[in-house]
Amino acid sequence: MDLPLVLAQPHDAVQAEMRAALGERTLPIYQMVRYALGWVEADGAPRSDAAGKGIRPALTTLAAQALDPSPAAQRRALPAAAAVEFVHNFSLVHDDVQDRDDQRHHRPTVWRQWGDAQAINVGDALRELAQIALNRATHAGAHPATVLAATDTLNRCALDMIEGQYLDLEYELRDDVSVDDYLTMVERKTGAMLGCSLALGALLATGDAHVAAQLEQAGRRLGLAFQIRDDALGIWGDSAATGKSADNDIRRRKKSFPIVHAFAEAAADPDARAALARVYQQDQVSDQDVHDVTRELDALDTRAAAERAADQHHQAFLQALAACDLHAPGRAALEQAARFIVLRAY
Repeated sequence: MDLPLVLAQPHDAVQAEMRAALGERTLPIYQMVRYALGWVEADGAPRSDAAGKGIRPALTTLAAQALDPSPAAQRRALPAAAAVEFVHNFSLVHDDVQDRDDQRHHRPTVWRQWGDAQAINVGDALRELAQIALNRATHAGAHPATVLAATDTLNRCALDMIEGQYLDLEYELRDDVSVDDYLTMVERKTGAMLGCSLALGALLATGDAHVAAQLEQAGRRLGLAFQIRDDALGIWGDSAATGKSADNDIRRRKKSFPIVHAFAEAAADPDARAALARVYQQDQVSDQDVHDVTRELDALDTRAAAERAADQHHQAFLQALAACDLHAPGRAALEQAARFIVLRAY
């Protein structure tokens, strides 16, 4: 499923806003930052193909458009869109360090290219650039009080995301993670920043905190669907499309949705539960272990369960969206974006 126009269209404007926030900084760390953002190769040579799908910044611009389709509202929203994309990339750089992922977007990850210490610096720089980007909204006509409210939302949601990442790492050490535990973790890890993306678009377009809160809650529901789909791709996805190894989540003993669901379903099947527990209680996971886990997942029909769960949270997002007072074309664009998120292959 190709990236829909509603998600692809804001890309160039968002990238230009991000470049403006970064400016002409020349310390070598900024070459690493530009590499992380997909703008250059490791040697600094420019890249023409964009990395990433740009879902979060697109949601920011779509939310603004759904509330106020004027060009002025879009101009105010662009700095916020740049900010959420900086935060997203900050999280990816640090996540790759924590998960020891070697590849992202078909290229070596930042830590693999320059080491853990510099990758931490790159992630930190991206997080600070988010604040610099958001502050630029005042130059685009946003009221300072609105920018302050947007800053509070961004910081609160980013902290939620970090809490979710903490839980994700903690869950690797446990084999008693329930589906409810998983949803609590994902609502923070992924849902918070999708909710933030919509909320910032609403704030910069209208200054209305109530509608921003409504859209944030809708986005958090969409985040659950997003992550469940991502978890399925992490096991059954085509690595040529995703740009990541298809077995790394199992090797890391991640408590992704398919795994948590499988443990729950295997509660009544001692042999299946023992087969899963054997792998998830050991330090090293072999190719045979990956094969054994995948076989158990297939036997327990976890792929179909993941599809049903993603659809359930997608429907919850649509219901939450229906409660918001949005322009019809803008609502339709958000619905189209959500459909891609739930059905995507990468």
